[in-house]
Amino acid sequence: MLKYLEFMTQTDVPRIQYLAKAFAAAILGTILVATLAILLLPENAAPDAGDRADPPMIGLLVIWPIVSTLVIWVLLAGLRRITPTYWHAAGVSALVFLVLFSLGAGLESGLIFAWPYFLYSLTFLAWQLKSDADAFIMTGLLQSAVMALPALIISSQA
Repeated sequence: MLKYLEFMTQTDVPRIQYLAKAFAAAILGTILVATLAILLLPENAAPDAGDRADPPMIGLLVIWPIVSTLVIWVLLAGLRRITPTYWHAAGVSALVFLVLFSLGAGLESGLIFAWPYFLYSLTFLAWQLKSDADAFIMTGLLQSAVMALPALIISSQA
């Protein structure tokens, strides 16, 4: 499978091309994982959302990616020191996010978020070889692009 993700480590391509491929990988992988999670886990795996208000679009598309990328940065700074490769660091990072999202929203949500966070971590690590700013910007842009899909779904249901 890693051979299909080699493009995630290649930062010598145009940024828009990188983001388009990473976006496609994130969406397709998330759809696959979500489908499997829904089929394999009981329906009541996630806590009831109740009457929570929909998050504002600025929160989904701007604030969340910024905060999330900062958390990824801090997490990967430590993981790079204790894992043998960047691939391992990204994998452990995804497992950390799986646990965090599972605790907050149920196992199904944790599984669904683990895949994109693996790709966000790979993106951060690959672009950090150029600069911290490149890593932050590219990871944030990828997260915003991926979050745009649920943002559109949420706004269409309002």
